[in-house]
Amino acid sequence: MSVTFDSMWAECLRVIANETGFGVDDIDDDDDFTTDLGVNPIVLRSMVRCLKVILKQDIPSAVFTQYPTIKEFREGYLQACFESEKSRPQSQHSDKFPALVVGKNPKNTPNKTKSRIPVSMVLQGKPATDESTTNIFLLPDGSGSGMAYAAMPHIYPYSVCLIAMNSPYLNSATEYRCSINEIARQYVKEIRQRQPHGPYIIGGWSAGGYYSTEVVRELARQGERVRKLILLDSPCRPDFEDLPMEVVEYLSRNNLMGNWGSNSRIDNVPQWVLAHFRSTLRAVREYIPEPVDSTDGPEEVCIIWSRDGVLPIQELEKTGLDLSVRVSRFLLEGKPDLTRAYGWDRLFPESRFSISSMPGNHFSLINKPNINELAVLLRDVVTEPSQRQRSWYSFQ
Repeated sequence: MSVTFDSMWAECLRVIANETGFGVDDIDDDDDFTTDLGVNPIVLRSMVRCLKVILKQDIPSAVFTQYPTIKEFREGYLQACFESEKSRPQSQHSDKFPALVVGKNPKNTPNKTKSRIPVSMVLQGKPATDESTTNIFLLPDGSGSGMAYAAMPHIYPYSVCLIAMNSPYLNSATEYRCSINEIARQYVKEIRQRQPHGPYIIGGWSAGGYYSTEVVRELARQGERVRKLILLDSPCRPDFEDLPMEVVEYLSRNNLMGNWGSNSRIDNVPQWVLAHFRSTLRAVREYIPEPVDSTDGPEEVCIIWSRDGVLPIQELEKTGLDLSVRVSRFLLEGKPDLTRAYGWDRLFPESRFSISSMPGNHFSLINKPNINELAVLLRDVVTEPSQRQRSWYSFQ
């Protein structure tokens, strides 16, 4: 049985919907990838990578400039790809596209409100709903982009599947008015689509630690368990304040915020990233978590601290930033004690704690070469403590 054009398009449309955060039924023929669907460079990279797997050929990013709308992409570029695929020898074809039923979506209602859902992206491995694969779900930092983790090397063993989450408000930061708890419930819905039942391994970098905490709480409310919680350089609320936006803006102006997993250098942080940071910091400011009930916490909380500050203390004092704000000093100067939980042990009083550290600062830990060490530490997380490669300080 050979692949039909409809099945190829259905799978491509599913990818486009997942990567842009819209429902399949909300995407119309005349939607523009940039202006209507909000495809930015980070989303574009992920979308191209997924489509490449489906179409079995390289896809130049310029395709979405040449074919800027859904209809033009489908009837122009994709049709040509399909004809090329049909002309190949039968033995080279694949007929394993999912059987999805997708109707045509003519735009028949003006100013239609599109649904927004959290998007999960498989960065490595293959998700499974049984014990053959260990799924690790990583929630985003203040940028809202799961592509922060895109540079992660393969985590050995290969039975690990790394799934990153995008904020449902990635391209619409002004609509992000809900609480950390509310957005966590949206993440749980998507996580359970990928893995219906626990135990789970959940984690997040920076503000992703707050989302992860409430995901743990919500999963427990739904009768599910979290086996491991991974906190990547995440300062605990309420022990630390919300990060002042002036710190984010200073680091942005001086190219000190890393590049969210890209290998290319950027001179300035995109405005949509800063907009999402503002909305995230607003939510963090209002977020005052209570300790997680003793029966609801994860079996183990794994904290990974960055060892370095963003700037030497002499340089920090010249920035004009208010260094009396504890969280600013904690992230910019570094941690005085890399074996402390810094408040997380009070939020999870009954969990076992394991703490390690890695090279890099708060913003560079997800970039090469530092992220190579992060992959080793994540491998440690999924193995038994006696088999871990790196040094971990543990207590309960």
